[in-house]
Amino acid sequence: MRRSPKTLRSKQTDDSQQLAKWTREYAQNRSLGVVVFMVIFGLLASSIGGVSYLAGEAYRGGNMLVFGVCLILLGFALAANFYLAVPRWGGKLMNRVTERLYAREGQVTVSTPAGTKKRWGIVLAICFGICVLASVLLGDRIAVQYRQPVMALYLVPFLIVLNLLQRPTTSFLALLWPFLFGLHAVLILVGVPIVFSGRWQSLNILIPVVGYGLLSAVVSHLYSRFALSRLKQLAQGNKHPRSPENRQIFDG
Repeated sequence: MRRSPKTLRSKQTDDSQQLAKWTREYAQNRSLGVVVFMVIFGLLASSIGGVSYLAGEAYRGGNMLVFGVCLILLGFALAANFYLAVPRWGGKLMNRVTERLYAREGQVTVSTPAGTKKRWGIVLAICFGICVLASVLLGDRIAVQYRQPVMALYLVPFLIVLNLLQRPTTSFLALLWPFLFGLHAVLILVGVPIVFSGRWQSLNILIPVVGYGLLSAVVSHLYSRFALSRLKQLAQGNKHPRSPENRQIFDG
């Protein structure tokens, strides 16, 4: 039975909408670059903490040579961390890493945030920096078991608002990170024994920040695999010619 022109047009419209939907979902969740950067950030944070500890031990022991070497290494680690944290530098580098990791699948982009959103992003970054500085200045005045919950007070809203400001270039799956970070804080407050002490107390921040960020990025990447499979299925059943810029995505 031949389909009527109206039915064919309806199917073509539905196919086009589905292609647009899954292309957007795929583009929003290409997060391997975030995975790489979270690993690098974790290594940098660990090195900063480790070198700082060694520097303190060397200074107290009177070993000025080791102390000086530690300061130099600490300076490099802090400079690298600052470079990655600045969107103009680290953000562009992460985009290049992401494009390289997904090179076999072709290029796909989502429209960038409007200028107004970018201005709000600057305000958000300044507020976040003030909160971080306040936490550092308070230092030991915050009990060890409450440092992660205190950090959650500003990190969770920051990550949520940042995700909303970056829409539609980011996926809602990125909200898994602040959700898990907030849940971790709640578990601490109700007395769940997940707090490190002594020389391991830095893990109270490192594990929730890097661990949950890494987990969120991996989940997002896995979802991009599902979105890519849906795109391939739709492409195989779509009789319309594929555009050259999308052919790699469907065939890769």
